[in-house]
Amino acid sequence: MTGRTEGGNAHPLRDSFFEFYIGGGAASPLYVKIHDGTLHCEQPSGDRFSGEVQTLAPDPGAWAAFCDALDRIGVRDWEPEYAAPHGCSDVTYWYLRLETDGCVVASCGADAYPPGGSGGPTEPFREFVAAVRRFIGACSR
Repeated sequence: MTGRTEGGNAHPLRDSFFEFYIGGGAASPLYVKIHDGTLHCEQPSGDRFSGEVQTLAPDPGAWAAFCDALDRIGVRDWEPEYAAPHGCSDVTYWYLRLETDGCVVASCGADAYPPGGSGGPTEPFREFVAAVRRFIGACSR
């Protein structure tokens, strides 16, 4: 998942799909989706979604850097589902779907995070969320 085509040309975003959501519990809510080359992002006002969606045009270079970060983090190796051993109503839910360069990743969790499962957000998961936020920032310039 390099975000690039052969010869080093930037990967066309129109051929990629990315969707990520995190919310509930102690998480700062975020919803991001790339479809048909357009980035749609909804961030909260306080602890609730405002309904206001930012529409941005992602730069192919920012997308390639984002895909490289996901490779370093090991996102393609994430399990389809992570679940905490306990059930309660105040949990953090997250969902990821990524389709690019022939790679498809679908993963989700409820108070459990890759690669290890429960016990709070892992370092790779925190790095992933930080990479998503950096990508949004790069697209907002």
